[in-house]
This record gives sequence, C-alpha cells and structure tokens, in this order.
Amino acid sequence: LLFPLSILAAGSTLRAVEKPRLIVLTDMGADPDDQQSLVRLLLYANQIDIEGLVATTSCWQQHAIRPDFIAKILDAYEKVQPNLLQHEAGYPTAGALRAVMKSGLPRYGMTGVGEGLDSAGSDWIIQRLDQDDPRPLWISVWGGANTLAQALHKLRATRPAAEVDRLVAKLRVYTIS
Repeated sequence: LLFPLSILAAGSTLRAVEKPRLIVLTDMGADPDDQQSLVRLLLYANQIDIEGLVATTSCWQQHAIRPDFIAKILDAYEKVQPNLLQHEAGYPTAGALRAVMKSGLPRYGMTGVGEGLDSAGSDWIIQRLDQDDPRPLWISVWGGANTLAQALHKLRATRPAAEVDRLVAKLRVYTIS
C-alpha cells in the first residue's frame, strides 16, 4: 500500500512543478466576458505561468485595444494577492503580471498582419517561443488572433523553415471564437 501512495505523491509533485505556459490574447473592453475571464484566471495564477496578457482587437472592437482594462484588473489583483497567498503559495505579484502585459495593433483582422506591422504583443510571442523551455506555449485567444498571426508571419519571413517548424510545434492555440 505504501508503494502506490508514494507513486501518487511523486506524480502530484511533478504536476505541481510543471505549470503550463500561457499567453492570453484579449479584446478586453469589447464586452464584459474577458474582464470576468481574467479575474477568474488570476484566481488560478499560482498554477499557471502567465507569460503574456496581450490587448487585441476583434470583430467586436475593430479599431481599439484596451490595455487599460487589463491594468485596472491587475490593480485590483494587487490588493487581494496577499490574501490569496495566505491560502496557497505561488501567486505572482501584480508587478510581474504588468511586466508581461503587451499590446497588439489597433487594427482588425489581416489588416494588422504583414511587413512592418509588428507590435509589442507579436514580438513578445516570438520572444516567449524563443525561450529555452521544453513546455508547450499555450495561446488562449479570447479576442482577435491577428497578433499571433503577425508573430507567425514575422517568423516565416525572418527564420529558416526548420526553425519555424520547431517553434510552431511548441504552440498550442485555443480560441473561443
């Protein structure tokens, strides 16, 4: 009986250490669902390596990005983070989350993809893909996907095909649209 329990305990420890990597693309401000989703995500921020919070456009918000909405939620998180830490360790500081807050271009769809259309958000995706980390990089698309499309466009334009294939193989993309 002791042996199977030790295997279960070891497996639990490995899963706890192996946090998934996540970048969120959000059209925050278009409607309240993304604000609600970010609040919910922050409740689990100790179990996920949040590597990016990127303000994007979408079909509901075609000509604006609202990083200020992300910042406002991070301000509120900063107030409750010490309380969260009383219940479980590992919640990142609001400052650490602000450091990974980026913006896409305030352009809709493929009008935001092409030569010279890089953004802090698309460059950040590439930077995170370039990290020497064997874990997949999850991209959760709550809003528009053109920031990810621009990152892929730039990779294809600037890197050898084998390297692009290696980096793309690290991506796991989940879109709610």
